[in-house]
Amino acid sequence: MLPLRRLLWIAAKRVAADERVQAKASQVIEAEIKPRARAAWGRTKPKLERARSELRDMAAETDPRRDPGAFVANVAKRLRRRRRS
Repeated sequence: MLPLRRLLWIAAKRVAADERVQAKASQVIEAEIKPRARAAWGRTKPKLERARSELRDMAAETDPRRDPGAFVANVAKRLRRRRRS
């Protein structure tokens, strides 16, 4: 198995060093991957900001450093409420 792995590693290094492969990879990244990543981030960012805001509100109600058990209970209670809705 080791010689096959070594051969595959050498082949991968040669392909990665090929300028044509690098140019094609760059085109794919610019044309396909970056637009998809930007679109996904556009959909995800508002949800993350809402979650951050909710966590800040919960931390203001119950300090997680002083009473971690109550904080976790508060988070669990909000999650249960959200699932019912």
